[in-house]
Amino acid sequence: DIPPVRLKKVHYVLPRRTCCGCGKTTTAQVPFGQAGAVAYGVNVNAAAILLSSAGNVPVERTAMLMAALLGSAVSSGFVARAHERFAEKLDVAGFDGAMRDALAAEEVLHADETPVNVARNDTDEHGQPAEGSPHVVILRTPQARLSWYRALPARTKKALHALGLLNTDKRPGGFTGYLVRDDYSAWHQFDGTLAGVQQCIAHIFRHLQGVIDLDPVIQAWAGKTRDVLREAHAAVEDAASAGSDRLDPALLAKLRARYDKHVTQGKRTNRLRDWPKGNHPGYALACRLEAKAEQVWLFTTVFSVPWTNNPAEQALKSPKLHQKVSGYWHTLATLARFCTVRSYLTSALNHGLTAIDAIEHALTGNPWMPPH
Repeated sequence: DIPPVRLKKVHYVLPRRTCCGCGKTTTAQVPFGQAGAVAYGVNVNAAAILLSSAGNVPVERTAMLMAALLGSAVSSGFVARAHERFAEKLDVAGFDGAMRDALAAEEVLHADETPVNVARNDTDEHGQPAEGSPHVVILRTPQARLSWYRALPARTKKALHALGLLNTDKRPGGFTGYLVRDDYSAWHQFDGTLAGVQQCIAHIFRHLQGVIDLDPVIQAWAGKTRDVLREAHAAVEDAASAGSDRLDPALLAKLRARYDKHVTQGKRTNRLRDWPKGNHPGYALACRLEAKAEQVWLFTTVFSVPWTNNPAEQALKSPKLHQKVSGYWHTLATLARFCTVRSYLTSALNHGLTAIDAIEHALTGNPWMPPH
């Protein structure tokens, strides 16, 4: 059990001294707030931050829960300001920069993005609402040790490049390892500076299933392609369990030959097949699987690279759940604060800290920082 939660009131007596030289009067400071006003301490601030961020509780509801828990009412404005102050503390400490540097040193990262609701878009140079739909992007290590959420004004190549982690040139300090992602075209700009790209096989399976659903008999090639990739993954798992870091070359060659055969069959089957708009989905998918074969099969040659992008997709459930409960963010700035706080709490928890401890460290000027 835990001790009963009780609100403790502390009355500070603040010394005031006047300089005998210049005559300036200086008053001591309280840990939070300003002299002469009621100020809430570290734990009350931490409770507000934890409920509204990790708990996905709306601001007004957070104030109600804290009043019920503490027996002392707090305002919704205090809850919102507590979250804002916390994000400001992390910004001053350079948390986002430290996270960017730590991720750049990793061997493998997952990346994904999702649209979110923002009530008021940013404005352009003419004062008009900026074009594009706001998104949250996640860059995460495979074991979820580090999770970096960032707010994007739009899902564009320019916005992704502005993150500063992935480069289109060889300048130092950017991520140059293996990236696991879907095939959204805005990510393609970084391929030339990466060690390799792994296409998310879970995404590919969904596309293959969509083609199979059109006609299970005619589109049987899609099911056979999926079976080959599953066999390849099982072979990688068996080899890794046996202590090996590579597949038997003969086995890998046989699997790739079967994959190439089925993909070629998909192209031939659907090349001239009618479709209301553009190419038949089976033909488009087969062409993509042929052109991106090296990105599809990277996991069979580099065992440290996962074959799906599930860690990134799972991480994006957090902003989606928050949006489901709260409805939207007021501005891109409030969305950015949410992303900073979620990045900090998620990563700190996965390094052994409790949420309350991680918040208290930041509020008292000693935030947890990602190890480089």
